[in-house]
Amino acid sequence: MSKGKLLVIGAGPGGYVAALRGTRLGFDVTLVEKDKIGGVCLNVGCIPTKALLSATELGHDAARASGMGVLADVRYDLEKLDAFKESCVKKLTGGVEFLLKKNGVKIVNGVASFSGPDRVCVDGQEIIFDYAIVATGSSPIEIPGFPFDGERIITSTEALSVREIPESLLIIGAGVIGLEIATVYARLGCRVEIIEMMPGCLPGMDKDLARLAETELRKLGVKFNFSSTASSCAEREERLCVDFTCAGEPRKTEADKVLVCVGRRPNSSGLCLDKAGIEISERMFIKVDEELRTSNPRVFAIGDVIGGPLLAHKASAEGLQVTENLAGVSSGKRFRFIPSVVYTDPELASVGATEEELAAKGIPIKVGKFPFTANGRAAAMGKTSGFVKIIAQAETDEILGAHIGGPHASEMIAELALAMEAGVKASQLGRVVHPHPTLSEAIMEAAEDVHSAAVHIFRM
Repeated sequence: MSKGKLLVIGAGPGGYVAALRGTRLGFDVTLVEKDKIGGVCLNVGCIPTKALLSATELGHDAARASGMGVLADVRYDLEKLDAFKESCVKKLTGGVEFLLKKNGVKIVNGVASFSGPDRVCVDGQEIIFDYAIVATGSSPIEIPGFPFDGERIITSTEALSVREIPESLLIIGAGVIGLEIATVYARLGCRVEIIEMMPGCLPGMDKDLARLAETELRKLGVKFNFSSTASSCAEREERLCVDFTCAGEPRKTEADKVLVCVGRRPNSSGLCLDKAGIEISERMFIKVDEELRTSNPRVFAIGDVIGGPLLAHKASAEGLQVTENLAGVSSGKRFRFIPSVVYTDPELASVGATEEELAAKGIPIKVGKFPFTANGRAAAMGKTSGFVKIIAQAETDEILGAHIGGPHASEMIAELALAMEAGVKASQLGRVVHPHPTLSEAIMEAAEDVHSAAVHIFRM
């Protein structure tokens, strides 16, 4: 017997995961999507970006491997590179659509808007629901003086088309998206310059990780302008001339293209939320409680549209939480910690609090840090930039935050997220035997360094 009619609006990583889990838990699920299955992440975000980063990493590593006895003349076939990226997208989005259909999810293509507290209208078709999940995601923010035209002033979507690489690219915003695209374009031989309003890149991230990213990107030839604000853009002799201020001083720069990635806004307008009695914040995010329920008890919201870290895996976890709570197989919040990753070179990964955040709260801490220069596997790979940092509460030894900058940091951070979710102490983590030689040994050593007990580094 069906547990009710569940409507999911948006087929991104939050929506399609909620739909799949919902139908398997006994709901009659309808999934509405106005564009493509997989949302931004699979089509024009996470997946295509990582495909380009992976491909250009191969070329970059080969080009600098002469010290390992590998001699290579690296060239890029941009048509094939772009085709490889598209093949990754097609394979994954096709797989998701296959799963949805095989699990009995009804897919409706169109734009949904609420017409009442228990119904929506999709291109003239009324759909009545018992429960609804809004998972409509977010879109790039446009800033004054830089209207998107899809050709010269672009978003990350257009930047992911690499069949033609400009000689120069100006990026406004040194956040995650800006730095990842800067990495791809710099590896492909483009001259990259970045304008960032804050005094450093990756605002809000661990300061040591941010400095590591800046240092390594400068080695790729990327130029940074911090404490800077772009004000206007004009075309001049087939190039774009950009005016900006740096520490209050007026400056100019030129580029073939300008990528604006200063943040994202929730896709909440156009849903007619007021007709369903759903409240939003001043910044247009949908308001939810701990159970991700909106002010309408029938309607839940997940992912970017409710704010917080704008991460695909957060949206997916929230989709699982809502459907499982509705089905009665679990209750309350599904998770406490959400890891995040920046796929630069080296990769950066974090979970939990930073030293700066804990200091602002007056929480006493101990910090363990282990460099990859002292790690055998990193040395054998020729990739020794970076470190593992573990922050523990000084009195209880509880792990409050962990930060990794180094090779395969994205794969290593889950061990620390698991430790934090399970309440593993730093001293306990340090006693877990890790295989040798592996990059993960740096986690063990960093945990031991919380108590100055790491073997492979010297402390006075």
